[in-house]
Amino acid sequence: MGCLKGIFRLIVFAVIIAGFFYLDGPGFIKEKIDGYTSPERNIFVQQEKDFGNLAAVPADYIFQRSITIGKYRKILATHKPSGQKISLIDIGDTTTLNQADFYTTKIDLKLYQLLDTVKNSPLEVKNIEIAERGTILAKGKIVPYVNFTAKLKILPLIKISGTIAAYNTKNADDGIVTRISNVINQNKEDTSTKIVLSMRLSGNYSFETTQNLIKSISFIGIN
Repeated sequence: MGCLKGIFRLIVFAVIIAGFFYLDGPGFIKEKIDGYTSPERNIFVQQEKDFGNLAAVPADYIFQRSITIGKYRKILATHKPSGQKISLIDIGDTTTLNQADFYTTKIDLKLYQLLDTVKNSPLEVKNIEIAERGTILAKGKIVPYVNFTAKLKILPLIKISGTIAAYNTKNADDGIVTRISNVINQNKEDTSTKIVLSMRLSGNYSFETTQNLIKSISFIGIN
């Protein structure tokens, strides 16, 4: 009797799986995922307005929302002409890293900690050295940054270059941050640090590409 029940369950399961594929279940799921990660640009700008007003960012930068579970939210901006990828990351608080850290030696240690925690690439780095410190004037906000160099852990002869910048903004009351992050963390701060992070093989990395993205974000009227 138990054997017959097992066979019956397998048949039901097989029918469900067959129906799922017959009704284009994978296509439906893909459509939903694409709708979340890559909505129309005007919708994307509205939903992610707590990162700043992205409406004036040139069309050369293609936005995509990453599917993340946990504390961090990430937007990926790909500079189409060069292929350089730039992450905008909401780290969920202002204690892990904030703008003030860039004006002290705290940034040296926190940069190590951040790159270990917030993965911008599947490749881990070591021997991180700050090459330059400065600020970028965006529309309505001064954004501090550091340029750094590092080596890949698995290929230490390969050197990479990158930039990390930070700014604090108030999270949108009606944006996607409320719909997702409040479920994950009911005590999420109203204001959090947004990180701009980009790194690439040293010969291919362009600070100007990262800088131009930051300059095009408007913070006028945004806390």
